[in-house]
Amino acid sequence: MSSPDDGNLEYGVDPVTSAFYALVAAVDPIQTANNQVNQYNNCPFQLCFYNQDGNECWELITCGTAPEHFSAVHGIRRMARGVEITCGWQGCECLIRRHNFIRHIREVHLGHGRRVNHQN
Repeated sequence: MSSPDDGNLEYGVDPVTSAFYALVAAVDPIQTANNQVNQYNNCPFQLCFYNQDGNECWELITCGTAPEHFSAVHGIRRMARGVEITCGWQGCECLIRRHNFIRHIREVHLGHGRRVNHQN
């Protein structure tokens, strides 16, 4: 199957995958605050499968947009550093401290390791 990055998008293979590729192709690159260059600027868009009120979110996120997304959409904000959060990502349910939550999302669910970039 093609990837959104190779310019050869295949439509009609799978409704979810096809819609995902169409959305990725239509979205402009994300601008970070103050146009900072960071390790997450080239991360691919992925669907958020965080469970919100019994349904997966399905918004497109990247490792760079994850902090703002989880704050604005899922209410992971204004919590003490040590508060434990149950991860609501599809099939996960790990108990994570708030200060490690975004790292957990990036590493476990978005495939961005601490020492290496995305796993293929």
